Amino acid sequence: MNLAGLIWKSGVRSLAVVGTAKNAGKTVTMNYLAHELSAKGLSVGLVSSGRDGETTDTFTGEPKPSVVPPEGSWVATAEGVLGEAGGLLEIADVSERRGLLGRLVLGRVLESYPLELVGPQSVRELGDLVRRLLSLGADIVLVDGALDRVAAANPKVTEAAVLSTGASSGDNLNAIAERIGFLVWLWSRPRPGEIWVRALARAALDKGLVSFLDEGAPAARETPYRTCLGFEEEILSLAGDAAYVVVPGAVSRKFLSEAGSWPEREDFGVIASSAVSVFTTEDPGVPIFVDEEMRLLAVTVNPVSYRGISYDPSQMVAAVTREIGRGSRRGLPVFDVVSGEMSPKEVGGVAVG
Repeated sequence: MNLAGLIWKSGVRSLAVVGTAKNAGKTVTMNYLAHELSAKGLSVGLVSSGRDGETTDTFTGEPKPSVVPPEGSWVATAEGVLGEAGGLLEIADVSERRGLLGRLVLGRVLESYPLELVGPQSVRELGDLVRRLLSLGADIVLVDGALDRVAAANPKVTEAAVLSTGASSGDNLNAIAERIGFLVWLWSRPRPGEIWVRALARAALDKGLVSFLDEGAPAARETPYRTCLGFEEEILSLAGDAAYVVVPGAVSRKFLSEAGSWPEREDFGVIASSAVSVFTTEDPGVPIFVDEEMRLLAVTVNPVSYRGISYDPSQMVAAVTREIGRGSRRGLPVFDVVSGEMSPKEVGGVAVG
């Protein structure tokens, strides 16, 4: 089964495609999924958690693949970037709010043509936009995102995610595989096992206050802090023998590092709203849990970098497959949608070949 078949079989109606670096193959994966799912008879919606589809990378100056929506698909973008594509769009809705690139336009593609996608970066607005495209007739909405625009993969926005990595994501194949392996581990963090912990954590997150959960306590022990950023030591000095700390918003690397030494309990855990709120590049040594789990479906690889580095597609797929399934990590199917290379027939219980 190829990647499009895997997504189709999953039954999800919204999917984030998130790149781990520039030139990681995110846009190629988006185009592949859009056209393959359209060929299966699905009406596809396309939106970005920012801006994507420019013909030239503003950072590297290198040419970029354009987003090419299939005929009949639904798209959302800003009127200021429509250009010639505007005449090939059947406009269904125009927002009243005006951004830097004009109002947001929603429409159906009358003829396949390269198009820039521009969308909101906030979780709330992006989630509303996904739901609006579904209400207009899209069977599945693909949301273009990146690690610096993680709203796309927030469980409040999309039901599932695909991660894209490539030769530009590290200095060598081992480094690339290790980085994506860690990210798969991080984005697969589970909910706490205890029902009482889940209930108190959700209530604390709804209040928006950093809070501690003490064993056997009927309610969370609130702090006056709404964020841990800049207050890491002050917050953790209040931990005592708490079992967990619940953190609304971003969970910083410093907070995770400090969480291993301040509390009295060795099994002290950190609960975030979702994995996209956790910012660290290595296992912090403290248990991390989430209120809303993410559903990762697959990883795609781009063996070619704009820096002239390239790897054999089969070797890259194999290296990434091994790393993301190493030890206690969960396995995920890995695909190169250009060459057709993919993981062995079954990875982590998922049949892919």
